Amino acid sequence: MRQRWNCRCSMWCLMSSATLYRGDCLAVLASMEPESVDAIVCDPPYGLSPDGKARTWDDIEEGRARGGFMGKAWDGAVPGVEWARACLRVLKPGGHLVAFGGTRTVHRLACAIEDAGFEIRDSIAWVQWQGFPKSLNLPGGLGTGLKPAHEPAILARKPLGGTVATNVLEHGTGALNIDGCRYAYGDPAWPGPSEPVPADYSGNGAGTAGREGINAIGTGIVSSPHDLGRWPANLYACPKPSRAEREAGCERLPGRTGAEATDRTEGTAGLDSPRAGAGRTADRVKNHHPTVKPLGVMRWLCKLVGGQRGSVILDPFMGSGTTGAAAMLEGFDFIGIEREPEYIQIAEARIRHHLGALFAHGVQVIETGEGAA
Repeated sequence: MRQRWNCRCSMWCLMSSATLYRGDCLAVLASMEPESVDAIVCDPPYGLSPDGKARTWDDIEEGRARGGFMGKAWDGAVPGVEWARACLRVLKPGGHLVAFGGTRTVHRLACAIEDAGFEIRDSIAWVQWQGFPKSLNLPGGLGTGLKPAHEPAILARKPLGGTVATNVLEHGTGALNIDGCRYAYGDPAWPGPSEPVPADYSGNGAGTAGREGINAIGTGIVSSPHDLGRWPANLYACPKPSRAEREAGCERLPGRTGAEATDRTEGTAGLDSPRAGAGRTADRVKNHHPTVKPLGVMRWLCKLVGGQRGSVILDPFMGSGTTGAAAMLEGFDFIGIEREPEYIQIAEARIRHHLGALFAHGVQVIETGEGAA
C-alpha cells in the first residue's frame, strides 16, 4: 500500500491498488510468489449440477465444463484439492481463507480445503431471507424443498508459524479483527436477541457504556456492553444486493435485456418466475452476473480476516468484482482472478467506481493468455 501526503486536507491519504488477472485461476495461482497474500476471500462455483450430485474439479475431467446454476458451464463442480493447495501455497503462514459454498455442496469444498492442509476454523452463514423455494408442490401441503435463507462459507486458516502472537508479529496474519467487526447495538447484521442498551451508550468507543449492566433477554445473564458493540458471531445478516448496488459504476457498459441476462426467452412463463434470477424484469441489465454478493457482507469478511490496512486480499473467483470493491473500500490491496471474459469488464468498472476517480489509476487488468478466449 502506498501513502501520500495530501496538503489540501492535511491528513494521510491511503491509496490501495487492484490487479485483475483475466485467466484461469489455477494457472495464475501457480505463477504467484509463495506466501505473498494475507487473506483469501472468495465465492467459488457452488457446483449445483443438474443431476443433484456434488462433485469437485478433481472428481471428473469435465468438472469445470458441466452446466450448473442457470446452465453456466463454470458452475458444474466445486473447486477441489488442487485448487486449495494452490491457495495454501500463496497464503502467508496463519493467513485465513473464506470460501462460500452451496448448502448441499459445501461439504465437498470443506473436505478439499481440509485435505489440502488448512485448519477448518468455523463456518459462517450469510443470512438473507430472500431465497425462493425450488420445490415441487404436491397435494396436501407437501413439497420437496425448503426456502433458502442462508449461504454458508468455510473459514479456514493456514497453519501458524509458531504461536498466534509470534505469527501476528512476523506476518501480520493468524488472528481475526474482532473489534473491527463488532456489531453495533441495533445493527440488523445481528438478527438474534437484543438487549436494552444504557442511555449513555455512544457506540463509537468514546461512551461510558459498561458502567451499567444489560440483561440479555430470556437468559437472565447480565453483562456489560462493549463501547464498540457486540462480539462478532459466525453469521452476518443483510439483504441481497439491490440492482443499484450491483450496477454502480457500470453505467457506460453495454446492457442486456432481462431475458438475455437470465438466459430466458422473452415472453415465456420461465422469465416471469422468481427462480429466473435477479434482473429478469429489468429493461437493461449492466451487471448480468447471476450470483452477486452484497458489499456489506464482503466488506465485513475482508475486515475480519484481512489483517492490517494495506494487506493483500486475493479472490480467485472475482466474478463481477464485489470482493475487490469491498477490499479496497476497507483499505486493502486486492488481487482478483476471473476466467470468464464477460465479467472482467464489469468487475473493473465496479472496482474503479468504489475506489473513486482520484485513485482509479490504481487498477490494472492483466491478460494472462490462460483461459482468456
